[in-house]
Amino acid sequence: MANATSGVAVSEECKARFQELRAGRAHRFVVFKIDDAMRQVVVDRVGPRDAGFDELTASLPADGCRYAVYDHDFTVSDATATAAAGEGGEAPRSKIFFVSWSPAAADVRSKMVYASSNEGFKKELDGVQIDLQATDPSELTLDVLKDHTS
Repeated sequence: MANATSGVAVSEECKARFQELRAGRAHRFVVFKIDDAMRQVVVDRVGPRDAGFDELTASLPADGCRYAVYDHDFTVSDATATAAAGEGGEAPRSKIFFVSWSPAAADVRSKMVYASSNEGFKKELDGVQIDLQATDPSELTLDVLKDHTS
């Protein structure tokens, strides 16, 4: 289905890879791009489950826009585990981040198309929990993710 604002469609592969990440936990991240004709969002790269956050950031070009989803695993203090065990306990958690990557070096037309397609694309990815926008590597770090999960 084409995005009403930008006219950019979302490929079925994008939806399938996202569902594999969300429901099947088959991937750590998926990077998406708008094809050269500026007509469709397609899968650019899929990170295996054992991939680190650094592999995601390395997949984002310094001069091109991208979208990405990242399945971030972390732990939180669990009061139930603490009370039952009589000591500090931690519970595993996971959040799916949607990243809009639009570096300063990207061309203006590309930035405009990505910006106008952003909301429509996110709606196709049911299950995204946290939205991040980054224009520079300093805006996309593990510390930024941790700030959104605490």
